[in-house]
Amino acid sequence: MLNTIPPASASRTHAAAARSYTNARPRPLDARRGTASEPAVPAPEEVRVTIHCETSPAASVRGNETNCLHEHELHLIGAAPARLRVGSGIDEETHRFAPGTVVLLGPRLPHSLVFEHRPLHGAGNAGSLVLRFGDEPLRRGMELFPELRDAAPLLARARQGVQFVGLNEGIVSRLRRIEMLQGLARFAEFTVLLNELSQWSEYRLLADAAFTDDSLGEHMAATRIHKALDHIRDNYVDELSLAEVGAIVGMRENAFSRSFRRATGQTFTDFVIGLRVARACRLLASTRQQVSSICYEVGFNNISNFNRHFRRIKGMTPGEFRAECQRPGVPAPSVS
Repeated sequence: MLNTIPPASASRTHAAAARSYTNARPRPLDARRGTASEPAVPAPEEVRVTIHCETSPAASVRGNETNCLHEHELHLIGAAPARLRVGSGIDEETHRFAPGTVVLLGPRLPHSLVFEHRPLHGAGNAGSLVLRFGDEPLRRGMELFPELRDAAPLLARARQGVQFVGLNEGIVSRLRRIEMLQGLARFAEFTVLLNELSQWSEYRLLADAAFTDDSLGEHMAATRIHKALDHIRDNYVDELSLAEVGAIVGMRENAFSRSFRRATGQTFTDFVIGLRVARACRLLASTRQQVSSICYEVGFNNISNFNRHFRRIKGMTPGEFRAECQRPGVPAPSVS
């Protein structure tokens, strides 16, 4: 038997239902079951949006306090110049930015990363903005929307910090417009900005790759040094420079020099010269080649330079070393 509702009661019921529907919040989908779950009132810190836009603080962390980013930050430096410290201890580097500079900082940059804004003629930090967006949501988005993958190289560079050089006013204005927008309009403008920054070819990296991830920094540095050692051993007879080998393994010259010395106990130059002298010793002991011929074969560019380094390392001249190797009944000197 069907239950019926009198007309007057029906009107009141429909009105109540309408009020209830109007005031209700949409029920979020439970990702595990694909069904609507009971809504919970989120705490303010639990509210999630893809893009946060806010005015940069007038002054940032100073002294020995640390600041490790877990999301991307796109900074527009306002009326006051800014100073950025990357790294810690002997690896710390300082960068200064003029007003109007745009800087992108990726997640998990070194803990000593800070901005220090200095007031300029009382202007404070007027006009400065910071746009924050999570890395993981973009990575997941790339799986759903392949077009977003065009930004992947930019996000990879951001882990070292990127200063954009000579940005046009249109891109800067777009960054400012994002502050005024909300919801889908903000996200749409953000994707256009991300595309423009991804295609901008004039930029400067701010931190060395070996120091851009706290959890992997030492491992990454060790991997790069091993790669450098392999390259040096394969090419020690050629002209090698610290900057060239550092670039091959993705490290800037100063950082590569420090990491190389920590790993080997030698400077880059001493290590290369040691390889050349060791090879010369083997040729002196096992062949009848002239000393001058061996000098050039192992990578030295003149005989006096070869003799000087050989004597410093082995305590004797190349000729004396060969004579010692050929003396009967006398243990040959070490060739390593």
